Amino acid sequence: MTVALAKNGSMLYAQTYGDSDMATHLATQTSTIFEIGSVTKQFTAALVMRLQEQGQLHVDDPISAYLPEYKFSSAITLRMLLTHTSGLANYTTFTQYPGWAANGVSEQTVLSAVSQTPLLFPPGTQWSYSNSNYFALGAIIEKLTGQSYAANLSQSIFQSLGLTSTYYSVPPPAQSAVGYTFNGTSVIPALVCDRSTAFAAGALSTNVADLITWDNALINGKVVSQESFKAMTAPVDPAIPGGGSYGFGLFLRTFDNHPTIWHGGLINGFAAETNVFLDTGFAVVVLTNSDAANTDNIATGIRSSVCTSTQYSSNC
Repeated sequence: MTVALAKNGSMLYAQTYGDSDMATHLATQTSTIFEIGSVTKQFTAALVMRLQEQGQLHVDDPISAYLPEYKFSSAITLRMLLTHTSGLANYTTFTQYPGWAANGVSEQTVLSAVSQTPLLFPPGTQWSYSNSNYFALGAIIEKLTGQSYAANLSQSIFQSLGLTSTYYSVPPPAQSAVGYTFNGTSVIPALVCDRSTAFAAGALSTNVADLITWDNALINGKVVSQESFKAMTAPVDPAIPGGGSYGFGLFLRTFDNHPTIWHGGLINGFAAETNVFLDTGFAVVVLTNSDAANTDNIATGIRSSVCTSTQYSSNC
């Protein structure tokens, strides 16, 4: 595990624990790269907002305007995809998913399966976390730009922010942690989920330094405009059951009166979480190479310890 604390993009603390590779007993470094699963979603949401800023889409457009070849309900808007209020069933729960994760899958196969699966509820009436929403958004980004999702990330975000340790593809093994899972009797290396399967919902890998840079850039208008970021951090209509704690690719909560954006990530062998106080820029990042880790408990404990300490609370 690697833990990092920062303030306005400046690292305050970074510490490592345990091994990045249990077979070789290779100690984790602060530079070690971990998969971050659904933390990817905020990158996807930012790409969508950049396209809106360029006039290529609007978040209240129907999904059918961009993916007409599939049987998606015309009542589903891009906003509903961003906020998990579309009603689309979660493709990672489908019986086909383990095979897709192991062997890879085409976008057409996933989108066809999702569009042909009955909706969980009428669009816009409830909140239900579904990776299918962000898979579809990735396909829309590709269609509008004529480039792969990975190329969009590289050109629009990674290069401009100097995120040199952030990857859509599987990162270099020498720089990366091995992911582990518990098979019921012992801890074993986890299957690496094929990038085509995780896609825009969860394929990214990075280290704590790059995530701190990303967090600071996002909240300070260096990724999307302040207007776009305001939209990303506006909660779903509180009248929608369960939706008041989510924006666009970001969970929203208040910690000790600090408005906070955060998101966890869980993918084969890895668990991750990033938290940022919007008022002060204080950030906590936790990356682990165990999919059994409860990163939210760890991050919450760290925030509590720091922010209630007489010695360190000024950082919050």
